Parts: sequence; C-alpha cells; structure tokens
Amino acid sequence: MPQVKVIQPLSEQSKKLRVAAYARVSSDSADQLNSFATQVDYYTGYIQSKDEWEFAGLYADEAISGITADKRSDFQRLLADCHAGKIDRILVKSISRFARNTLDCIQTVRELKRLNIPVEFEKENIDTGSMGSEMLLSILGAAAQEESLSISKNLKWSYRRRMKSGDFITSKDLLGYSFTNNTLVPIPEEIPIVEYVFNSYLVGKSPEEIADEFNREHIKTDKRQSGRWQASLIRYILSNEKYIGDSLVQKYYTPDEFPLREKRNKGEISQYYIQNSHPAIITREVFDSVQELLKKRRTPYTMKNRAPRAALSNMMQCGGCGSNFHKHHHNGKNSWLCALHKKDKDLCAMSILTEDEVCSAFLSVYNKLLDNMDILKTMLCQMIELQAKAIHIRPEIASLNNKISELVKQNHSLARLRTKACIDSAIFIERSNRNNQKIEELRRALQQLQEPDEISNTIEGTRLLLDLLKGVKPMLEFESSVFQSMVKQITVYQEKFCFQLANGLILEERRAPS
Repeated sequence: MPQVKVIQPLSEQSKKLRVAAYARVSSDSADQLNSFATQVDYYTGYIQSKDEWEFAGLYADEAISGITADKRSDFQRLLADCHAGKIDRILVKSISRFARNTLDCIQTVRELKRLNIPVEFEKENIDTGSMGSEMLLSILGAAAQEESLSISKNLKWSYRRRMKSGDFITSKDLLGYSFTNNTLVPIPEEIPIVEYVFNSYLVGKSPEEIADEFNREHIKTDKRQSGRWQASLIRYILSNEKYIGDSLVQKYYTPDEFPLREKRNKGEISQYYIQNSHPAIITREVFDSVQELLKKRRTPYTMKNRAPRAALSNMMQCGGCGSNFHKHHHNGKNSWLCALHKKDKDLCAMSILTEDEVCSAFLSVYNKLLDNMDILKTMLCQMIELQAKAIHIRPEIASLNNKISELVKQNHSLARLRTKACIDSAIFIERSNRNNQKIEELRRALQQLQEPDEISNTIEGTRLLLDLLKGVKPMLEFESSVFQSMVKQITVYQEKFCFQLANGLILEERRAPS
C-alpha cells in the first residue's frame, strides 16, 4: 500500500503558535519573590526554545492577592489580549497561580475555550484544549480555593498573634495621623483640627455645629480634599481611642468562607485593646470627659430629639393614589398620613406611618449602601464611559472647567494656610468668599453652555452619594442634612418604602408589619 505524506501549505508551515505565560505570587516574602523571578526566567526561556512557538509575552502579578480575578491587573490585561486575538495558548505553573476560587477558574477557562485558546497547567498536567470534561478542573479548582482559605486563615492567625502581643497596629490613616514605619505618626498640620473638635464639643458645640463650621470655613485636609464634613465623621473622631495613643483592633473581621468580605465585629470574635501603641494627640482627661458627655447626650433613638419633620416635608408620596403625605399626630407620636386617606379612608387604604418608621428605614438604606459602595462606583464608571461616547467637550467648556479647577485649588491652599495659622480668619473668609463668588459665576456660565442631560445628572448625583459615604462609619441616628442631600423622594406602599436617591437610583426597604 503506498505511503501518503501530507505537505502543508507554506502559509501553514510558517505559522507559529503565539504562546504567553502567566505567573503570580501572593506573598511579599523573600522566598516567594525568588519563586516569582524563577517563573519569569523559566517561561521566557521555555517558550523561546520551542521552534513552533512564538513568545507572546509574560503576564505577571507580583505580591497581589489572587482571591478574585478583578484585583489582578496583568491577569485582566492577559484576557484583554486574548480577546484582541494576540494569543493562541497560555502556560501557567498551577491552577492555584491562575485562580484562587472555583468560579473564577471555571468561568475564565470557558471564556478562553470559546476563543479557542487552551490553557496548560504544568503542575496538574492539564491541557484544557484536549480535556473532554470540566469535572477534573472543577475538583482541582475547588482544591485551589481551599488552599486560598488556608492561606487566609494563616494570615489571620499571624495577625491575631500580633494583636495579643500588642505589635499589630492598623495601617489605615485617619485625620491627624499618617501611617509611617509601621506605626501611626501625628501630622503637625492636622493636630489643631483634631484638638478643635474635642475642645469645641466640651464647650457645648454639637457634632452638627462643628461640621457646619468646618464646611463654612472650607477646612480641608490631605484626607478630605473633597466632600462635606458630616456630623457622623465628627462623632467618629470624638469616640476614636487612637487619639489618646491606644488601639482597639479587630473591629472588623473576615469570615472563613467565600466570598471573603469584611464584616463589622459585633462580638463574634475577640477584640484586643492595646494601650500606648503610638503617640497621642489628645490627653486622656480630655478624651474621658468627652466620652462621659457623649454618653449623657446619647439617648435611645427617638424622633423627638432628632426632629426630622422639616426634612420629611414634601418628600413622601403615596404609592397607592399618588397623594403627598402630611404631618399628623397619632397616639402621642409624630406621624404621617396620606392626604387622600385623611380626606376619605374609602378613597385610599394607605396606613398611617410614624416618623420612627421612616427614619429607621432610611438608616437601613444608608448603612446597606455604605456596605455596598462598589455598586455606586461601578455605576459612576459606566455613566462616565457612556458620557464620553455621547458628547464631545467643546474648547470653551474645557476653559471654564480649568478656571473653576484653579479657583478650587486656591481655596485648598487658603485652607491649608488657615490650618497652619499663616493667615487669620478674616482674610481666609474674605478670599474664600471672593473665590466662591467667581466659581458660582463660572458655573452659571457653564450651565448656559451645557444642556442638562440625564447622564450628567446621574454622574453628579452618584459623585455626591460617594462623597457623603466616603470615610464615614455606619449611621446610628437620623441626620436631616444627610437625608436631604441623599434622597429625592420616598414612595410609600403598604409593604415597603422606595427611596429615590440623588442619582436616580431607587432602593427598596420593607416596612415592618403593623
């Protein structure tokens, strides 16, 4: 029988596979960094040694947690280049280097298989291009997930051991401090602001009054270059033990289950109080006096001492008939009643609701939003991309924006000079007011050039919400100013509230059974 040899066309003979490698380590220890360098050298040489392969690049994320794919920039760049048709094959040392949870692993492999791009895992000897089933990959992916959990547990054990010995200090900067050389170091320029907060509270000013004063004075710091001061932030400063040089650690914790998300520690695990962990800004006498005063003023949550009636006026609409809610006094409580129901119960069956119920619902919405700020950040990015595609900024608009930006920078400089006592309050207020008047004039001119559109309103509203939520703790008491800034309207139904926020987003909150 004659032998037949297939001679490929010249175009097929000369075509090489474009092969890329992905390497990653998730620790910054010396051994791991050496391992990272070894992966780089190995795959560069290995790919270039194959005549039938063409080196398509090495993608490497160094010292970045691998728990979720979206935290690895080079991994995302690798996927983008695959979609762009720049890569034919991927080499990886092991599944644990590729993904640290089963879902990411399976989804990414499926995505690449749709692009006809196989992935070869050297340690497990798996080639997804020739694999008939995903079962083995799923099992190994689950093992990688368990490995990630084990690493997370080991890290937390290390942290807690350091907490017990007093060696663990939070790395989060806060007003008045910078995190330097593994400890909190006072910032001289910000110390007067912290001292002013404590001293003002002791002489009788409320957190709301202090925040309003800072906003009027346009007090800015390196950590608060944008956004308004809120009473909740002032309360956070007044109650923070770090200002007397102590640290209460493990206020938040991450449960040993996927997804690994941080939760507030409400007694589920131990906390550790470390005395004299760093230099103090406030004396213990002043701090203790403030805590006593906070305790006296902290009454059980009632609507009487928060008086939100003005904030709720003209804000609530009946979901049944469309009428507004009016103030009403019922059984000794401040309440709200649908106008049509008040006129005739047969025309609208909407039940009466108390101010406590409305304000508690808002607190719940606020705190849920605080825990899920990523929703707003994602929404903002999408809206900005949409706006960029929809409009082309004219030169005159760009010029006005630059002038506004310059005046804002001047105000920031004035605030820093005022904080350092380089200029007195009168000069600060006079110059700030003059700049603010110019900014207002420029913004009016800008509004005439720009036609209002829904996308711009959504972007500005979302930025406002993020500013209100930035750097604050969960809200425990109703704050009228925050409510009025965040909420456009509340639609009330028998079983739920619908809060329409400043950016148009509508969030639902169930009503308690009556």
